[in-house]
Amino acid sequence: MTLINIFITSDPVCPWCYVGYRRLTKAIRLYRNTYPGGSQDAIRITWKPYILDANAPMESIPYMERMTQKLGPEKVPQAQAHLQRLGRADGIHFRFGGCIGSTTPAHQVIMLSALQDKFHPLDTAVAGSDPGAGTAGLVEAIFEAHFEREQDITDVKTLVRLAGQAGMDERVVRAWLEEGRGVAEIQQEAQRAREEGVVGVPYFQFGEGERMRTLSGGQEVSEFLEALVAYKEGLGATDASGDVQGVACARDTC
Repeated sequence: MTLINIFITSDPVCPWCYVGYRRLTKAIRLYRNTYPGGSQDAIRITWKPYILDANAPMESIPYMERMTQKLGPEKVPQAQAHLQRLGRADGIHFRFGGCIGSTTPAHQVIMLSALQDKFHPLDTAVAGSDPGAGTAGLVEAIFEAHFEREQDITDVKTLVRLAGQAGMDERVVRAWLEEGRGVAEIQQEAQRAREEGVVGVPYFQFGEGERMRTLSGGQEVSEFLEALVAYKEGLGATDASGDVQGVACARDTC
């Protein structure tokens, strides 16, 4: 059995992060169903924070208003229509009638979930388990709430409810948010990602060391599958599709 660690740098308001993660889960299922012995391998997903909009308001505002401020009124309809077309192919139905603001609270909840996963190391670390379980499941629920259900993921009540539905103690989550726990660490991690050259998200890292492979942007399923197989077979990043660039969100582009 091989343990494949996948580190995903993302921001909950990045549509390509949602698309990229959905495609990654498809690739994981393909890998487990088609690669010899793949069903016995363990895959652990770790989420790393990125802040696309450092100037986003702490109190959310209508999504369309913020996108118009950032992209200009002439670019927004075309960008959204493009996302809706691509999203449907991956079972994502993008809607843009909600609100948007700082993603720091969402990152706080994701961090708390990840800390709790360390004490209950099940979910994606178990061979054959659902790649959408645990913290990964919470992240996908946050994506869905924001992009498909038009819910406000800046709002504490929304985040506490989503965390509760993911099996977390709502009282603990609320206290964590109200006390500002994890904020400094999130800011440091996001800054570190920039210093290490991550200029857009999603950013995927498969493993560490000489066998590490990276994929940037919302890749095709085939690219994710190739990265999984290459890591399993011990290929270095130069042996296949290392550092492939896909569509991503950079600062002030999403």
